[in-house]
Formats: sequence, C-alpha cells, structure tokens
Amino acid sequence: MKKIFLSALVAAASLTAHAQRHSILVYGNLGINSSKSAADVKTSSFSFSPGVGYQWDDHWTGGVNLKTESWKTGSPEVKSTAFGAGPFIRYAHPLSDIFAVYGQLNTNFLSGKTAGVKMNGAEATLFPAIGVNLKNGFALNFNFGSLGFTSAKVKGQDRSSSFGLNFGSGAGFGISKNFGL
Repeated sequence: MKKIFLSALVAAASLTAHAQRHSILVYGNLGINSSKSAADVKTSSFSFSPGVGYQWDDHWTGGVNLKTESWKTGSPEVKSTAFGAGPFIRYAHPLSDIFAVYGQLNTNFLSGKTAGVKMNGAEATLFPAIGVNLKNGFALNFNFGSLGFTSAKVKGQDRSSSFGLNFGSGAGFGISKNFGL
C-alpha cells in the first residue's frame, strides 16, 4: 500500500510548477497511520486536508481549508471522527525557481464525535513548510512541525484547551497546483 501511494504521489509530482500572482491555489494533504502496541492494542487513522485560495501577489495567498479525520483504537473498538473548516493565510518566499519556503496559518471551526459523544470547538495551527516546484503549476509541499492551539467542548463536560509546539517531531507532505487566471 505504501509503495502504491508513494508511486502515485511521485507520478503526480512530476507534473508540478510555481506560485504566480493572481492565481488560484489548490492543495491537499493525506495521512494514513496504523500502529500496534506491545499490549496488542491496534490504532488506525485517516486524515484528508484540502484547501483552495487566491494568490493576490507573489507572496500572499488566502483562502479556505477543510479537514476530515477518522480513527479507531482498542478492543472493543472505539471510533472517532472530526471535521474542520475555516480560513487560511500563507506567506511564501521563493528561494529559487524550484524551492520556496512558506508559513501557513490554518484556523478551523471543529465538530466531531467519539463513541457517540459530540464535540465542538476551534483550532489555529501555524506551520513552516518547503515547496518544491515541478512544472505546469504543480508543487510538492513538505511541512515540519507546528505551533497550535485548540479549544473544545465535549457534550456534558467543561471546555478544554490545549497548546502544542511540535518542531522536529512531526512532518507531513502534500501536493498543490496553481491555476493562472
């Protein structure tokens, strides 16, 4: 499964290009995880985070991002789902025709459910990334770490909040496409 996914990603990436003023940016990140602990507890998760934005100059892009996640763990199995939607803003700085660094701030309103119990909240995540321009407007994006804040209210419980600083302990990748106007 990993080989097929990575092959598809490399094939799609071979079509990629670079940021343009007055263009539409479409991007997406996909995450799949499966683990088994020493106590034989299995956990699996899936996440998908697409976004679309308008690039109004060579550095700034603003738009809307979505996020959907689902995971299951344990025996008996406990299932959880979450959905988020909200605006994002990105500042990019090209290093060359091929590489660019950028920082992106995602903000989302959240809704979810764990074992039938509902949750609502909000989150903000700021992360640094590197974009690798391929051709025809496509790019591979690699993010590493994040700074995040989440506030959530689980039905029947008090509001909770969390703050996270995760540099060097997490990484992700995605693909994006710029459509010129």
